[in-house]
Amino acid sequence: MSTTIKTFSDGLRLAHLQLNSTRMVGISILCAVGSINETNETNGLSHFIEHNMFKGTKTRSAFDIANEFESLGAQINAYTSKQTTCYYALALDDKSDKCAEILADMMFNSQYAKKELDSERKVILEEISMGDDDNEGVCQDLSEEAFFGTDTQIGRTIIGTRENVKRFQKEDVLAYIADNYAAEDIVIGIAGSISLEDAIKLVDKHFVGKFKSGLGRSWADKPCVAQSRYLSKFKDIEQSHLYIATPSITLNDDLRFANLVAKDIFGGGMSSRLFQEVREKSGLAYSVYAYSTNYINNGISQIYIGTNKDSVEKALDLTKNVILEIQKNGFTKEEIDKGINSVLTKYVLSNESTSTNMRAVASYALLYGEEYSLDRQVEKIKALTKEKIEEAFNKCFDLKNAALAYVGREVEGNLLDIIKN
Repeated sequence: MSTTIKTFSDGLRLAHLQLNSTRMVGISILCAVGSINETNETNGLSHFIEHNMFKGTKTRSAFDIANEFESLGAQINAYTSKQTTCYYALALDDKSDKCAEILADMMFNSQYAKKELDSERKVILEEISMGDDDNEGVCQDLSEEAFFGTDTQIGRTIIGTRENVKRFQKEDVLAYIADNYAAEDIVIGIAGSISLEDAIKLVDKHFVGKFKSGLGRSWADKPCVAQSRYLSKFKDIEQSHLYIATPSITLNDDLRFANLVAKDIFGGGMSSRLFQEVREKSGLAYSVYAYSTNYINNGISQIYIGTNKDSVEKALDLTKNVILEIQKNGFTKEEIDKGINSVLTKYVLSNESTSTNMRAVASYALLYGEEYSLDRQVEKIKALTKEKIEEAFNKCFDLKNAALAYVGREVEGNLLDIIKN
């Protein structure tokens, strides 16, 4: 099961995967524009535009857009990340052309009326407030600030600042779209019960020739030097939140599959080293896990620990010791086999979903420049060696350049010293 990528005359690409086991079709517009394309003054604008793309076109109101999709039985949504913005719809196969038509109407004919912008501005400010109450999320953002710094593209938040959101206007939106929504940097991902021929016709009908082309923009993140800093935010809350951040691999690193397995063995599930030592044996945390996020020119691995104020130092010290033990003695054969099987299962299960396939085919075309193939991924994971998996772990969870964020009741001292000493 593999993808076909077709490039049209304007540079726009279609990434298509036919699935014969479903009656659904997923259509996504994946754009190479996210918070890494922003400045301090425009931080949050990618996300602001994503919200307002649903607020009315020349011929459809915001209600009309929602009502038409739901009348088709379709699911419609969007998201903004640091690297991309995506708009997508999922529907029965005989509704795919109509869904594409509405998505295209939103993309090319949105009006960004002042009344709608002001209304959605309030929604985003509420979203920021909701995020401020999510203490784990606050700690995660703080760890990325500690690691990358706020003076870098990648260190800023996706949602932006309250001050920016309050002042964005239609001219800001239109200028940003004109500068960043480039045909060459957009992939239409289509997966499901639709042939390649019909997918090409759909894209040609609704999208080809309508995006700006030839912008010559650079949208990749700039390489950053990891900053080993400790940042804290004291709040009168019951649980303390910790994020340890370490340098990780980039998106196209040869160790990317090995890193998935290493992360899974270390902190991916209930039998992982981290979960067993910190939660099961010591009872120091309810939630503890590890993961990596990889960008074109940067990477960050993060370890989360949710514990109580009195156990913060013990939890950090134990986590450090778990890492040092793996670096010294490596993984067992049983752990390697289990980790490979776990990652394989997750990959195969994800391919049961039309929406996951829709996102995967577009992401692989845009970020990796290659066709998505489950079979090729499975073979690469099966071929992993103990040495490669341990190499990935040592590279992605090296404490020498660690940063640390803490959110919770006031504690004394620099908690990063526990990790680094």
